[in-house]
Amino acid sequence: MSPSPTEAHADRRSDAPIALDARDSGITHLPVGWRRLTNRMPAAWVAMTGYVVAGMLLGLVLVVALALTRTDPPLKAGVVTDNVVRVHARELGDACARLATHASTLTVSMEVGLDGKVRNAIAAGESAVLRGCVESHVKGWEFLPQATSSQMVLPLEIDPR
Repeated sequence: MSPSPTEAHADRRSDAPIALDARDSGITHLPVGWRRLTNRMPAAWVAMTGYVVAGMLLGLVLVVALALTRTDPPLKAGVVTDNVVRVHARELGDACARLATHASTLTVSMEVGLDGKVRNAIAAGESAVLRGCVESHVKGWEFLPQATSSQMVLPLEIDPR
């Protein structure tokens, strides 16, 4: 015959469920200072810290990997890399269009220095007068400071209308 519940637990003063203290759940591998800190945190938070640390390390590895493998796309003819060209395009068209007798297509090759200023500009196209006008205006353009000097090739179409 099995003992009654009151006989089996005669030394208990209450029949309330037994409460367990999660702070003494075997987290003994932590230094004393960390144990004090974790005793103030909910047990579920302490259990999740491994996942948080692993996630942060994985994120750091991914950021470093992306930084090391990142390559800038090569500049192609006609690709505008800065808004400076758009800002000055109208000014260039207005100043040089009066020199054109018909619609002309030019190509401007320029070198942008570390300070963002155009060091050299060479125009290729039909008219020497138009080339000179375009070169003089492009040499006055100023870009944002660069990490390295860069080359840029821009196609231009100047219409006297």
